[in-house]
Amino acid sequence: MTLQQELTKISKGQLAPVYLLVGSEQYLADLFMNTLKEAVLTETDDEMNFIRFDMEQAPLSLAIEEANTIPFFGDQRVVQMDNPYFLTGERNKVSVEHNTDLLVAYLQSPMESTILVICATYEKLDSRKKIVKELKKQATLISIEPLKEQELRNYVRQSVEGRDYEITPEALDSLLYLCQMQLGRVMSELDKIMLYAMATKKITKPIVESLVAKSLEQNIFEMVDYVMKKQPEKSLRLHQELLLQGEDTIKITAILLQHIRLLIQVKIMLGMGYQKSNMADVLKIHPYRVQLAMQLVKSYDLKLLGQLYDSLAQNDWLTKTGQMDKELLFELFILKYSAS
Repeated sequence: MTLQQELTKISKGQLAPVYLLVGSEQYLADLFMNTLKEAVLTETDDEMNFIRFDMEQAPLSLAIEEANTIPFFGDQRVVQMDNPYFLTGERNKVSVEHNTDLLVAYLQSPMESTILVICATYEKLDSRKKIVKELKKQATLISIEPLKEQELRNYVRQSVEGRDYEITPEALDSLLYLCQMQLGRVMSELDKIMLYAMATKKITKPIVESLVAKSLEQNIFEMVDYVMKKQPEKSLRLHQELLLQGEDTIKITAILLQHIRLLIQVKIMLGMGYQKSNMADVLKIHPYRVQLAMQLVKSYDLKLLGQLYDSLAQNDWLTKTGQMDKELLFELFILKYSAS
């Protein structure tokens, strides 16, 4: 069952006794819970008939006991389980003991007045476990995996249009870039942007760029681009801006090394015929980072990237051994490689 289909059913009062949410997109988990609570609970109910457990701290027996309890001054109660690590193959160091047979038994005869929601915000569960097999049989399974790029674009566009706003293609591109394709951050920033654009109901690229701050990672990508395109003034200005924001040159150097290494890897893999999805799998990084790197390296010289990496590594060693001032070394690096 898709999330949207289940949300539609909930809005019509068609409720399941047990839901299992699986996936790592926290925003979608929160969206489901908020929709469910609004449909089922009143404000008074929310205080008395909504119980939330962190399964890294509370035993399963306590959650099941609450699920089997009748509502207080209401018709239904909602019990939410977070961090059910016992459904995964992960080794967890917490000392809480869980008797999963209690949950198996509950699934056979769930409380009619209780809606149990198990929020398994993990990439995957251990399908070999008895409890996982039973949940997949008895519970309503909902995927909350991160949206793919086109799905994310459609979701954001529909959200904007649903509130009678318009967003230009350039503004949408900029918003997704600045928010690093993270749905939760995109939706959070949209609230601020819509408030700003309330008079015109139109979201443009300048509005997005003026309100959404760049991440350190994005600034580092831009710095590399400035250096490669021989723009020392922009490189030095960006370095100073990052220092004013409280960033440290040693940290900037370390992240810069990581990014240049990524650019080298992507450049080589492009030459070998790899596609974006293949690169992300091999390098074990988010496809968004691969996409950014692919856009940049097309005009970069592989030999020069190697020289940048070696020079930065040398600077890092000189700084950490106290042989030269870190700010001076970094500025000399920028001037050496970005001067025309």
